Amino acid sequence: MKFSLILIFLTTFFLTLLTNDLEIHAESKFLQNKRFIDNKDGTISDSKTGLMWIKNDSFLHSGHWINWSEAKAYINGLNDTGYANYFDWKLPTTRELKTLYDAKKINSSQVGREMKIHIDPLFGKNGSGSLWSTNENGRHNAFGVVFNTGDVFSANKYSRSRKATRGVRIFLNNQ
Repeated sequence: MKFSLILIFLTTFFLTLLTNDLEIHAESKFLQNKRFIDNKDGTISDSKTGLMWIKNDSFLHSGHWINWSEAKAYINGLNDTGYANYFDWKLPTTRELKTLYDAKKINSSQVGREMKIHIDPLFGKNGSGSLWSTNENGRHNAFGVVFNTGDVFSANKYSRSRKATRGVRIFLNNQ
């Protein structure tokens, strides 16, 4: 009898541990999948980086490809109008843009092409696969990121060839 009580106690104890471990694992998996949060105001927050992004890129907003100077003007326009009630939008760096790239995810294809855009599906669909950054490459060129490969590109600042940008702002200091 004493042995049976001990066996029941140990079985209950280990089942409780196993159940708690499964709950922790499930919660961890849920939180991993919730890296990007749709704020329902045209913005998406990234809980991993502390950045807030415009949900749709500039092509989806305007229907036009833009060059680097127009990308800067687009960001200024976001601030002039207080897009989503924020006035501190900026042109992203290549480093910030690269945080959006995820080879395992496919958002959509670039409009008019078979190029797959590898960012979270929460972002606007069928936009540009190449986004300008604030980083310049000499006097006549600037950098950006191609979301088919995650590679950084360098192009003439006047090039509009299937290029857009996406506004970003810092919303949280990650520790």
